[in-house]
Amino acid sequence: MVPSPSHDIQGESSHILASLPNPVFLLDQHDRFIFLNHAAEMFFDSSESMLRDTELSAQIPSDSSLCALLARSRSQMASVADQGIEISGPRIGLKLLNVQIAPFGDRTSHNGRMLVTLQERQLAERLRGQSIFHGAARSISAMAALMAHEVKNPLAGIKGAAQLIQSDLSPENLEFAKMIVEETDRVTALLDRMEGFTGGGGALAPVNIHEILDHCLRISEASYGTHMTVMRRYDPSLPAFDGHRDLLIQAFLNIIKNAFEATDKKSELIVKTSYSRGRRLNGSGAGRLHVPIQVEVIDNGPGIAPDLRDHIFDPFVSGKSGGSGLGLALVASVVADHGGLVEVDTVPGQTVFRLNFPLAGGGGEA
Repeated sequence: MVPSPSHDIQGESSHILASLPNPVFLLDQHDRFIFLNHAAEMFFDSSESMLRDTELSAQIPSDSSLCALLARSRSQMASVADQGIEISGPRIGLKLLNVQIAPFGDRTSHNGRMLVTLQERQLAERLRGQSIFHGAARSISAMAALMAHEVKNPLAGIKGAAQLIQSDLSPENLEFAKMIVEETDRVTALLDRMEGFTGGGGALAPVNIHEILDHCLRISEASYGTHMTVMRRYDPSLPAFDGHRDLLIQAFLNIIKNAFEATDKKSELIVKTSYSRGRRLNGSGAGRLHVPIQVEVIDNGPGIAPDLRDHIFDPFVSGKSGGSGLGLALVASVVADHGGLVEVDTVPGQTVFRLNFPLAGGGGEA
């Protein structure tokens, strides 16, 4: 009796593959899944029983670089590898991968089967990046403190003018005047903290992230975002978490403004929230952070230039003409102050910023 392909990988070797931290899966000659380890199940967001006997092209486009690499390895009967491959799919989203593919078995027994090993490059880069994100905005704190006093004076005048004209406005325009007053109060409070900057954003309190996002979108749509269609995809079951409302508003405004400025007419912006109880990511320290709350800001602009991708959160790095390069450094610092992690995936036609936060009550490390 000839053993089946699935039987070939049973025993000790399958236990070894199953325990590896990186996604590993085995395909037959028709690129159908035969075996997936636990990390591969997590990568494809599905179970082995659901994926077995289904084609890889159902998860990853058949014209992707990974599939081309797979075909080359099979035709040459040789192990091949590549780094920095970008792939996307309905379940996996956008990924930056190191890939290694090898025939499974020798020339007489492999029967077209291929063993694929993936490594998410963004995880290693996130470790490097997060270690400096927390201090990114700190490097400009002295300059910010010096500027704060001078900026507060014209802000007071703007607020006063907005309050004076409120009585002469129609009901439909009164909301915009109130928005000016509220925003000047918020920015003034931020400047007060900059003048006495000692690190951190003050005491945290439970916040409603959807209310914060709606506030940021109203401001954006009323000013620089009139050319975009905004779609909200909120998870209604999202729990509260401990945050600093003003700092979070400033962080999200920076990301949303960047998306608006990077896109043309008839563009789309998706703001999505989700909760995943098991989401744990590597932080800059020794532990793993439990960050089940996620906010994604997705635009369909041209993407971030390759030479900027690894430094997008560094201070004074900007892809915009005349940009200060401080906005995303502030975002990274604010998210780190909340015990979270920020990451970005970008390809031409789609850029995704993901901000991950712990639950209320702290306890981020797991």
